[in-house]
Formats: sequence, structure tokens, C-alpha cells
Amino acid sequence: MSTELHRWRKSATTDEWAQLAKLANTTTGYLDQIAYGNRRASPEMASAIEDATKEFHHQDPVLKESLVFASPRNSAA
Repeated sequence: MSTELHRWRKSATTDEWAQLAKLANTTTGYLDQIAYGNRRASPEMASAIEDATKEFHHQDPVLKESLVFASPRNSAA
């Protein structure tokens, strides 16, 4: 499983991940669920995550489209 948020997570420190959650008004646990493909972000949450990742200038931001239209890991094909 490799998503933009997963890429972002792998490059971030624990403190940056916590700060991202705070800026996106969610929890690190919920971000983990999205990053690892167990949940799909709502359009509102995807927009909040995209805006929050733009606050970190050492990494490329995560695009909301990649979160909304990502396939859940456990989906039946």
C-alpha cells in the first residue's frame, strides 16, 4: 500500500505527524487509518489534510484528490 499520505507519513517525524493531525482537526490514529488504506477520507477531511500538509515546506503536500479517490485496501475487486 502506497498512498501520498503514506509517503508523507514515512518522511515525517512523530511530532510532525501529531502536528499534522492537530492542523487537520483529527487524530493521528485516524490519519494512520487513511494513510494505510483502511479508511477513505471524506472530501472535507481530504481538504483539511491537504491544507495542513501545505504548512510543512520540506515535503510536497498531499493532494486531496489522492485521498478521496484512493481505493481502500480491504475492498473486494
